[in-house]
Amino acid sequence: MNVDNNKKVEDFLQFQLMTQMFKEAAGDSDSFGLIMESLTKAMTDSDGNLDLSKLGLGDGDLSKLGYGAGERLNSAYKGLKSDIKSGNLSIEEAVEKASRKYGLDKSLIMAVIKQESDFDPKSTSNAGAMGLMQLMPGTAKELGVSDAYSIEQNVEGGTKYLKGLLDMYGNSKELALAAYNAGPGTLKYRGVRDSSDISKLPYETRDYVQKVMKYYGK
Repeated sequence: MNVDNNKKVEDFLQFQLMTQMFKEAAGDSDSFGLIMESLTKAMTDSDGNLDLSKLGLGDGDLSKLGYGAGERLNSAYKGLKSDIKSGNLSIEEAVEKASRKYGLDKSLIMAVIKQESDFDPKSTSNAGAMGLMQLMPGTAKELGVSDAYSIEQNVEGGTKYLKGLLDMYGNSKELALAAYNAGPGTLKYRGVRDSSDISKLPYETRDYVQKVMKYYGK
């Protein structure tokens, strides 16, 4: 077997190991196939051959599959999540479009998506919330979202709803996020008028606001 063939076999075996690692990280969710499709395209050269060097991994990382390899593969996996496509629009493109339309910082929208669904377009909660920004059926209908699992429609609807909450609460991100999680009615019932009152809300909502603001990083 010549050197080129040896390299192809080695790359194929390494790719199989990578696939297993990503599957363990992502589980058997519907997004796994989309992620692997994006990954495969990212690592394929102009001749249709796998080129693992495109991931920027060291020569020994994959063969050893040690801590460094796992960390770097996990990092690559997370980076691919925002590129998952539905139809012709990726998450990043949908967020960019909604950000421009409603005048919201795209980093805030991304932070909400991260907390709500961890970038899984097919995510469904036990309560029935759907898609990237976890829209409840009634809310989705009010927002004109006919397919809550469509990346474009979900991000459009979720961003529109978030914008409405920001307007409602004087552009306070903390209050808008609390209302996004618990509902405006809960804030009113518990007498939450400014960000200092968030302590009156359930732990789940307080934790939600804290995590989204941490992801937002501003």
